[in-house]
Amino acid sequence: MKFSCNGTDLANATNIVSKALAANKNIPILEGIRMDAHGDTLTLSAYNQELYIQKTIHADVLAEGNLVVNGKMLNDYANKLCFLDNIEIEKQLNNKLSFTFNKSSSEINYFDIQNFPVLGEYNCTDYVKIKESDLKELFECCIFCAAVNDSRAILKSCKIEIINDVCEAVCLDGYRVGIARKKPEGFGGNFKAIILGKIIGDITKILSDSDEIVTIQRAGNTVIFDIGHTKVRTTTVEGDFYKYETSLPKNIRTEVIVNKDEFEQCLNRAGIISREHFYNNIIITVDNNVINVFSESEKGKVNENVDCKSNGEEVKIGLNNKFLQEALSRIKEDYVKIQIESATRPILVSRLEGDEYRCIILPVRIV
Repeated sequence: MKFSCNGTDLANATNIVSKALAANKNIPILEGIRMDAHGDTLTLSAYNQELYIQKTIHADVLAEGNLVVNGKMLNDYANKLCFLDNIEIEKQLNNKLSFTFNKSSSEINYFDIQNFPVLGEYNCTDYVKIKESDLKELFECCIFCAAVNDSRAILKSCKIEIINDVCEAVCLDGYRVGIARKKPEGFGGNFKAIILGKIIGDITKILSDSDEIVTIQRAGNTVIFDIGHTKVRTTTVEGDFYKYETSLPKNIRTEVIVNKDEFEQCLNRAGIISREHFYNNIIITVDNNVINVFSESEKGKVNENVDCKSNGEEVKIGLNNKFLQEALSRIKEDYVKIQIESATRPILVSRLEGDEYRCIILPVRIV
């Protein structure tokens, strides 16, 4: 095997596939990155029994072949060479892979590809086609609501489903729910998949803001994300996802429209005090076109007012400040809408128009 490639392309590719390197040393082959040089491409692959990532880049292949190298070492080394326009890589004798550039050279040990899994080919009837930028926003608007340390896999997961010709992604951790919706470019079958949130987080980091089409396919308990020159395979989480619809406010008594930046700045200042509480709680009072934000601890007190447009009854409700800030941060518009049913029911944070993004937050008890 002998080929040459661009240093930046190689570093970007190893950075992407490294997200699927195995963390433990029980299966040494899974600590490696597989390299396949064929035609005019170099394909890198990594697998950790939960996630398989494959990335293809352009290469000038002089001799075709394949092998496996230690993934962390290859990734670290490739990032040190990212400034080079051209690197020549060749399979040598005695299990050595050489890197030649300018007037320098170095070597890394390699292994045979025996027992390294392959991505496989899939042609599924259950699929979704969606713009890459839309998929990235879809995940970013809900993944922050997935639990991290909970023992229940469902609470650490993201549900992706086609509902009424719309692609919907939902995450929840028992205290809040993130709901995002986007119109797909196309779909087929009855697409629905539940995937671990940490994997969705890794996929989100791979996605760009382009208008290229991403195809998501499901075959049994396997889901494939085809992102052009990058392909990701993972398995689904089994079980029934919680029906978040029961948490949506039904009898809205108070609706607030407030400037996002002004409200966020107020919450940031309140956070200096609220973070002293176990639940990071603040008390919000809405009355007569004013939102009052109050938090008090042994170390201090915050009591601020923000002008708003409010309709309905006066309301006083306790909320987790961090949850509210994270919900607001996903909205890019100048104003946000908050709907409140009562002091003991979840609130709904959303954009002024449409249902592309909604966040449900449970209240905390006011002491």
